[in-house]
This record gives sequence, structure tokens and C-alpha cells, in this order.
Amino acid sequence: MISNEQRAHDIAIALVQANGKDMKPIEAYHEYINYLLPILKEIDKDFKNGIKEHI
Repeated sequence: MISNEQRAHDIAIALVQANGKDMKPIEAYHEYINYLLPILKEIDKDFKNGIKEHI
């Protein structure tokens, strides 16, 4: 099972990579946090026990 935190991290990293090509490291970190927290809150609402992956 993938934790909600890992799923939110993966999504936030993908968004920063797609939208933050010219950012400095600190800017990219701030942008990552700005993506991560709302995504995690939303995932936690929908998947209280984590997200099961089909193998």
C-alpha cells in the first residue's frame, strides 16, 4: 500500500518538475510545499486508510 504522504509527494514532485524549470532550489522547495499540503489534505479526505495499489 502506498501511503497518502507518498502519493501526495509524488504528485507534488511531478507538478514542480513540470512547472518549475527556471526556479532556484529554494523557490522550487516553496512551490513543492504549496503543492504538497493541499494535495495531501484532499487525499486524506478521500483515502483515510491509504491507497491500495493493484499489482
